[in-house]
Amino acid sequence: MNNNTILVVDDEPLSVKILCHLLKNDYSVVVATSGEEALEIARSDASPDLILMDVIMPGKTGYDVCSELKRDPQTDGIPVILVTGLSEESDEKRGLDLGAVDYIQKPFSPSLVRARIRNQLELKKYRNHLEMLVVERTTELQLKQQQLAELNRELENRVAEEVNNSRKKDALLIHQDKLASVGYLAAGVAHEINNPMGFIMSNLKTLLNFTNTLQQYMDALHHSASDEQRAQTAELYADLDVPYIREELPILIAETLEGAERVKSIVLDLKDFACPGKDFMDETDLNRSVQRAANLYQSELSPIAQIELHLGDIPAVECNAQQINLVIANLLMNAAEAIDDHGTITITTHCEGDFVHIDVSDTGHGIADDIREHIFDPFFTTKDVGKGAGLGLSICYGIIKKHGGDIILDSQPGRGTTFTVKVPVNGII
Repeated sequence: MNNNTILVVDDEPLSVKILCHLLKNDYSVVVATSGEEALEIARSDASPDLILMDVIMPGKTGYDVCSELKRDPQTDGIPVILVTGLSEESDEKRGLDLGAVDYIQKPFSPSLVRARIRNQLELKKYRNHLEMLVVERTTELQLKQQQLAELNRELENRVAEEVNNSRKKDALLIHQDKLASVGYLAAGVAHEINNPMGFIMSNLKTLLNFTNTLQQYMDALHHSASDEQRAQTAELYADLDVPYIREELPILIAETLEGAERVKSIVLDLKDFACPGKDFMDETDLNRSVQRAANLYQSELSPIAQIELHLGDIPAVECNAQQINLVIANLLMNAAEAIDDHGTITITTHCEGDFVHIDVSDTGHGIADDIREHIFDPFFTTKDVGKGAGLGLSICYGIIKKHGGDIILDSQPGRGTTFTVKVPVNGII
């Protein structure tokens, strides 16, 4: 005996008795004597696996019950076999049209009843199995679609991130190219200025010598003149204020010469600082690099800050001098921008182990916690729109990392900031 349940629906006790006797050894049999009772059982939790139902019954006929069962989603999957004494083809067609799966005429053959019930139960089992497979495959397909959608979103995010990174890299390269162009321009200008400054200084020195010679000549001429000649020129000598001119002329020339020397020194520092075309590693005196940066920027920064240097005894460093100069300049300008009124920028150099340290400290407003973690990110800036690309510190960080070194930030709001640049003595690039 299997676990299938057969609902026999018939109002004739004899027919019910015969069918129950016929099926009891193979199935669990439930009996209903009316269409209404059959609907109640079919819709209960103990719904049957198959219904064997007489067509002609008082109240709801088999046709009525079959029609209602097929309209109800809860019961439309229960196969219904109609049993009747009606022999017209139209009666059979009507039952099949209403959703019955088979039609058995009375008197029926026991073997035929068993065979048709067995066939319909097998079909139902296969149908249920197919429906279960469809549900499983549908669930799997939905899961795959969800996974595909997630992969698509992840791919879109990655593509967007790569595009964004590429744009940042392009902007960074453009910025670096601009800095290199500025370096070439600065070196070219320095070279062009250096030539005329040479003969200006030479002429000033010659003019100073000529002035001294003229003064000696005038003194000699004045002392060798007669009393009458001296009396004649005394009034003119006083009117022209010659004593004042004689006193001030050497001073003016000396001051001009000193200024020219200063210009020449700045030009040479600028030329050395830019170092165009030097893309290779070379031994560099970082104290000299710091001194040049201070010389170049002291006048510009004097309204904002005083630059103080504490240069220690450090060895020459194997590095790209142009790039390290750029780092020092960026940190110097960054320190100046952090000072609100007037303060001090202190640059200290010393050696620790295999690294030379350059500490750039300011007495500015410091850096807040939420900003410190992004300070070396490309395009991060606290400046107003249009006043900074946010690439200075990022470029510095990249240069020092490329050299095998590091930049360390130490800052507290209201207590100033110190950037420590560590450059390996032997250089790695």
